[in-house]
Amino acid sequence: MIARRPRIRPSLLVALTLGLASLTACDSDKSNAPGDGGGVASETEGKADAEAGKDYAYAASGFTLTATTEVKLELSSNQGQGASELSARSVIEATPEGDKLKLHGKVVELMGYEGSGQLDPEFMRKQAEEAGEEPMDLMAELANSESWTIVNLKGEADEDLTKALAENASKDDAPMDFGLFSLPDLPTVDLEPGTKVTLPTKADERELPFGSVPVEVDISWTLREIAGTVAELDVTIEGSGATEIEAGGGNTAMVSILEESSYTIFFDMEAKLPKSYNGYSQSEITVDIPGQPIQFSTNNEVSTTYEVGSVPAEAPAEAAPAEAAPAEAAPAEAS
Repeated sequence: MIARRPRIRPSLLVALTLGLASLTACDSDKSNAPGDGGGVASETEGKADAEAGKDYAYAASGFTLTATTEVKLELSSNQGQGASELSARSVIEATPEGDKLKLHGKVVELMGYEGSGQLDPEFMRKQAEEAGEEPMDLMAELANSESWTIVNLKGEADEDLTKALAENASKDDAPMDFGLFSLPDLPTVDLEPGTKVTLPTKADERELPFGSVPVEVDISWTLREIAGTVAELDVTIEGSGATEIEAGGGNTAMVSILEESSYTIFFDMEAKLPKSYNGYSQSEITVDIPGQPIQFSTNNEVSTTYEVGSVPAEAPAEAAPAEAAPAEAAPAEAS
């Protein structure tokens, strides 16, 4: 499951950070899961084909889900550090689009956001002003965030079709959503309980603010167990790559990337809908500019649960009625 690479306009650092943090359980190129709990009996190589993994596919007729997501993000670089915690409820509507699905995600309740350092809302606002850009209101942007995406029935995004959507025609950046509208990617191979299946190494690219970097990605799936109609799946992903970019003044710089992710997904095979996913992703980027090397590292933890249908935002708790004041004592009768 890949995160859809949310970006924030004013800062190269923060834009890059959010792009990396989006490497969550939302795209098979970057979904993962730990290998604890149940043990792995064996390991095999798997090759996807048209019929493989047919038990793991989203409902082609469409669906509506309410996602409750908690995200913790930490970043570190030679420009500073930052941390944030976010919780939100979003509605994800999927409608048929040929043999794919069109997803519309919208935040219905921003339950909380706390940020420090590079991810402090006030810092980000000032940074935009200093860069001569329109000041941003992070809280407002998050609360009003929405996105439109085309995915196949495995949850994998089709970037070309997504860019071609009329709803995305006027957008220069991907929505800043911290991965709130993500669906887990699903296995493209058949799985047996207790057997770890490793897919052939896959060539991919990571789009960064200063260009794309080719990477090689290794993905492994494990079916932990099936309880009733719900499959518990682990997915782990490791990626790495490097390339040279123009650094100005006739110089070049080497850009290298390391990625690691691990996620656990609970998927209802009968309803063809996700129940939840949780896990972490870590990324490191080094830009070896002569005399000015730059390093970025991020650590992202995410937990999402899904409810079928559009669940209304929780109303704030009403204040308890004030207790009635004690009655005043009646004046004593004259003797």
